Amino acid sequence: MNGYIGCNCSIADDKFCHITSFDLKGYDLSGRLPPDLANLTYVERIDFTRNYLHGTIPVEWASMKKLNFISLTANRLSGNIPGYLGNFAGLTYLSLESNQFSGVVPPELGKLASLETLILSSNNLVGTLPEALEQIKNLTDFRVSDNNLNGTVPEFIGRWTQLGKLRITDTPGPEFPLPIVPYKMEFLVLRNINLSGTIPEDAWSVENTLDLTFNRLVGELPLNNIRRQFTFLSGNMLTGTVPEPFIQSNQYL
Repeated sequence: MNGYIGCNCSIADDKFCHITSFDLKGYDLSGRLPPDLANLTYVERIDFTRNYLHGTIPVEWASMKKLNFISLTANRLSGNIPGYLGNFAGLTYLSLESNQFSGVVPPELGKLASLETLILSSNNLVGTLPEALEQIKNLTDFRVSDNNLNGTVPEFIGRWTQLGKLRITDTPGPEFPLPIVPYKMEFLVLRNINLSGTIPEDAWSVENTLDLTFNRLVGELPLNNIRRQFTFLSGNMLTGTVPEPFIQSNQYL
């Protein structure tokens, strides 16, 4: 178990200590998420990772003006991801990974203008990614792998100029070329999503991990120096020889 409840005794002009965070990871908590947390107006962070919480996210939390971090990873939350999450105006971090959410990714999430991290992996989401997500200009980490999504990777992802990590996998749909990759991403995983054509030059700027396995990519690997730690390209239709930089860096293909 790993957890604490944070307090601050100088956050307001009174003589009271105010709760500012709940970090209760792996405590086997059950039941529903408590709406009454909204009464704690100074809370900035809620992290209930690895518990047994069910139901959905209380709409009352939207009134918490200082709330900027929500992690509900690895619980039993279900139903549609509520559109009223778009009213949680101060959020910079939202992780709903490894739950039982279904339905589509709500376009209302595009209203979260301050959001930097959005993790929706390992649920039962369907449909395509809504165009409204383009409005999240400061997004640095976006993960939506291990769902039941379909369609193609939206072109607007190439306009998320701050994006450092992107993970979309196992999405059936028509063949489409690899979209523009934001410059110098750290982590790019687009596995088994029916990518076709050649790998564009900007994709090789990914710095740490590039995973494009099980697509329909063609062409040859570049001869330029490869500095990233991991490259995964198996399950494609690439041709030619393996350039020396790949061999010297012990990368997996």
